[in-house]
Amino acid sequence: DRQTPMEPVANDVSAPSPAREGQMAQEFGYLEVPLEMQFSLVDKKWGVDLIGGMSSLFLIDNAVNLESSGTVTEMGEATNLNSLNFSTNFGLGLFYRFNPSFELNLQPMFKYQLNTFSETSGNFRPYSVGIYSGLSFRF
Repeated sequence: DRQTPMEPVANDVSAPSPAREGQMAQEFGYLEVPLEMQFSLVDKKWGVDLIGGMSSLFLIDNAVNLESSGTVTEMGEATNLNSLNFSTNFGLGLFYRFNPSFELNLQPMFKYQLNTFSETSGNFRPYSVGIYSGLSFRF
């Protein structure tokens, strides 16, 4: 007769699984200080400007969270974000001048970030595309 080793049985003990389903979310934010120049291509009632320049971006928010089963657990922060980085900015300024001191603006912009990450694998280069709008009043 062969004997098999006894396996421990723990029917009265249950523990949650250490593995959790969820998703990691990385959030980071920057304070942007732009330095841009505008060149007028058309300067009438309707106008078009060419915009170019650069921005300094200062890291103000850096968090990595685990979102699972309706709860959020703070895991820490990313260590590969530079606290200061730069971007090149390019865009168009479109405007409609109601009178000499009041105009409506629309500015589609492209911003290419130069050194957001350190120690990255691959060649990921972040960029942003935005459309800025507003009203201008000149005294």
